Amino acid sequence: ASHPDETRIVLKSQTTIEEYEYEDKNRLNFKNNIYLGTISRVEPSLQAAFVNFGRVRQGFLAFNDIQSDYYQIPTEDKERLQEVEEKIREDLKNTNPEEINDNENESNKLTNSEANSSDNGKVQEKNTKKNYREKLKNSYGLKKYRIQEVIKPGQVILVQVLKEERGQKGAALTTFISLAGKYVVLMPNTAKGGGISRKIFNPTDRSKIRSILNDIEIPKSMGVIVRTAGANKTKNEIEKDFQNTITTWDQIKSKAVESNAPALIYEEGDIIKRALRDIYDNETKNIYVDGNEGYQKAKSFMKELMPKSVKFIKKYRGKIPLFHDVGIEKELNNIFEPVVKLKSGGYLVINPTEALVAIDINSGQSTK
Repeated sequence: ASHPDETRIVLKSQTTIEEYEYEDKNRLNFKNNIYLGTISRVEPSLQAAFVNFGRVRQGFLAFNDIQSDYYQIPTEDKERLQEVEEKIREDLKNTNPEEINDNENESNKLTNSEANSSDNGKVQEKNTKKNYREKLKNSYGLKKYRIQEVIKPGQVILVQVLKEERGQKGAALTTFISLAGKYVVLMPNTAKGGGISRKIFNPTDRSKIRSILNDIEIPKSMGVIVRTAGANKTKNEIEKDFQNTITTWDQIKSKAVESNAPALIYEEGDIIKRALRDIYDNETKNIYVDGNEGYQKAKSFMKELMPKSVKFIKKYRGKIPLFHDVGIEKELNNIFEPVVKLKSGGYLVINPTEALVAIDINSGQSTK
């Protein structure tokens, strides 16, 4: 953090760079930020709305990303809708995913070739779950709303940024908020109870976390997912992080009530805070910071997050810049080369475009 316009973070093992992230002070990351915005236009053909949330380009809010609390419908209808949604969540929670797939496969007979394709299998699994939700809604006789019937221009709405602006496209937004703590992700307006990150594979860890979640009192209107960083943590550590995240949500609600749209309500935090929250764990030996302002920021945030670990944050005092001194700069330059040579003699050419990243695979000198 020694450069005035840029902060760069590297997670380094003994042999290689594991993670790299940077932040341009003139173009700060705003993904996951929470804003109070107003609906500027409802687009029936897209089943989406455009939201003025304080940036030059308006945000895009798909109908599926609008929580039913925002529907402008009679109170009785809203209560009925929320009651059915609660029942559906309970049904899905108590239904084995294999049963869902069995039910759907009966009505959507696949050819053998389709069923055996792994890509088709993933798409099919996603679709079957979606179709099964839909079927439950129909079975409860729930009216299917369209966006133009329930959302109106001028309506004030609390949104979180899902995807930043890309090229000419505005940011993608959602009203289903998620707040990341060190060990948990809190979904304050999604009633899902407790969940566990899919990246935690160990059955022993999963059952231990499940019992911890059962002991923690999670409000009915909320959902919690334990992150991979919480895999080996105690009940006290997970519960403390959960309570801290709920406090953050209470502050967000208070600020939203006092603000006039459009307004920034909550910032995800700068790169130093995010790195300490998401990357630092018990296997991290030391954190070296080049730059006094960044060093002070890292220390004060670590005091809030994990006071016992402040001693691992050390100020780099060498005369040669930190990344040059430990050979990181050379490795970073290689990361941004568009041509990647492979051990086989072949090579890749990587070109990012506005819509996608093109990867050209060439055999080169490889004859195998």
